Amino acid sequence: MTIATRIADYVHPRVAAVYENSAAEAEFWQWVTAHGAPLIEADPASADHSLVTYVWQTRASERYVVVQPGCGDAPGNLMTRIPGTSLCFASYRMRNDLRTSYSFAPDMPLFAWDAAEADDLAALNEYARTHPPRHDPLHREFAVSRAAQGQDETLTSILSLPAAPDESLVAKRPQVARGALQKHEFTSELLGNTRRLWVYTPPGYEMGSLDHPVLVAFDGGVCVSQIPMHRMLDNLLADGRIRATVAVFIDNVTATSRNVELPCNETFARFIDTELLPWLRANHRVSRAPADHFVAGASYGGLAAMWLGYRLPHVFGNVISQAASLWWGPGYDLDVPRSAGGYQPEWLTGQFENAPRSAVRFWMEIGLLEHGLLMRAPNRRMHALLQRKGYDVVFSEPCGGHDTALWRGTMAQALAKMLA
Repeated sequence: MTIATRIADYVHPRVAAVYENSAAEAEFWQWVTAHGAPLIEADPASADHSLVTYVWQTRASERYVVVQPGCGDAPGNLMTRIPGTSLCFASYRMRNDLRTSYSFAPDMPLFAWDAAEADDLAALNEYARTHPPRHDPLHREFAVSRAAQGQDETLTSILSLPAAPDESLVAKRPQVARGALQKHEFTSELLGNTRRLWVYTPPGYEMGSLDHPVLVAFDGGVCVSQIPMHRMLDNLLADGRIRATVAVFIDNVTATSRNVELPCNETFARFIDTELLPWLRANHRVSRAPADHFVAGASYGGLAAMWLGYRLPHVFGNVISQAASLWWGPGYDLDVPRSAGGYQPEWLTGQFENAPRSAVRFWMEIGLLEHGLLMRAPNRRMHALLQRKGYDVVFSEPCGGHDTALWRGTMAQALAKMLA
């Protein structure tokens, strides 16, 4: 049975009551406010699955609403509206070990991603610019995102099903010694910009003289909010599972700058090697050994981490890659449909293929709900190549999509494994 799929012919009993009597809508929303959303039931057809019903109270100005549950394209996630009411709903069968974020998108462009034309992409980009995803005001669980520099903080709604993996390493624990997190403004002459970054130093750092391992991670605002790596480091250190590590979380200059800087950008690699790390070494007690240097990221950040493992193996001996965008290649244009070509797909895999093996260790993961051809297949091919060349690589396919709700838990696992 699938991990997550829309059930077009299912209606939750409480939703059905509103179908039968529209006057019951007020009572319905009172019940959901008291119990939380989405609505979750045991699946009578499978002990390994749950029935999940997303609900949304639409506004008069909204023609339709798309739920974004972490699977499927917009047309397949169009919610059903009960006539004469503001209640929209959509039901899914989902595997019980799934944790996913979700949001709602009123009046978003309706097209299948694989069939997107240039006009579709332009419409979607304009929609995303003017219509940020809406969180569920009745959610049970959420995360705060600091996003990129200059962007407002946002809430992200999260669904955790009964067998979702433990995430206790993500939470702030009472009575655990906490490291320091300091924000800096860092100017790069090479890139010609200034960005936020955060430097984490472990508990007891000021009293010690040890040269600490170094962790560099991308999408810094996310690293200190949705994927709180500083908390993970505190908890893992308190449990005696990792070495005390200095970490630097590099923010994006704008909401779109990561699209230029992170995909195998030579100038960005030199920024890390010749500007950022020398500054870190001059101001903090850190090791210079490649075996003590770790680089981590997700999506384009995962691609950047893999790129630095290839480009700077004399600097980074360890790579943590979450859902790397390994489909990417030089010449790719965000505004041109991938089906039109014009770029070299899976370019970085080819570079690894033609290069001698280095001593770099890898953690790679790709969610089972990721796009099969675009995401899972390129990551599987890279994993197979690294194995064939004799690299030390851990590879997993966790239950989830292209999603910080998944990555926060698996990042904790990666840090525990790689920093041990």
